[in-house]
Amino acid sequence: MKPRECWTVLANKAQDKVTEAQNQVQKAHDVLEKLLASRHRINVMVDEYTQKSQALEHGVHTVSQSINSRQFIAQLLQLIQRLELDIGQARVNLDNAKQAVKLMELERLKMQSLVEQDLKAVQTYHRKEEQKQMDALGLSLFNVKSTQLKAA
Repeated sequence: MKPRECWTVLANKAQDKVTEAQNQVQKAHDVLEKLLASRHRINVMVDEYTQKSQALEHGVHTVSQSINSRQFIAQLLQLIQRLELDIGQARVNLDNAKQAVKLMELERLKMQSLVEQDLKAVQTYHRKEEQKQMDALGLSLFNVKSTQLKAA
């Protein structure tokens, strides 16, 4: 009796799925980090343009410059709102990917357990077969000795 190959194949496939799910977690994490970095850059830009706008208001400026500056800041703030939505979705995606890794890892552990159970069953079978052979050999030896003792 040999160990079944199917359990090993299934365990390998489960490991591949775990690896793929971990890659998805890494991609989701990278997306989230990029979005957070973009939000930070835009916040810095808003601060800079707010300071420039305030400096323009204290100095000589045209109405169109003031309006343009305010419109640009408003557009940046809208962009930040959009980024906040994207960041929220990226966090949800990251959580989902982490949950998928947990499920895939659980499935991998199940498959690995089946591989180990099958191997243990094969080893138990071989031990029993060896014991049967040893018992048969011992019985044969006993019979030969008892036959020799009766003949003598």
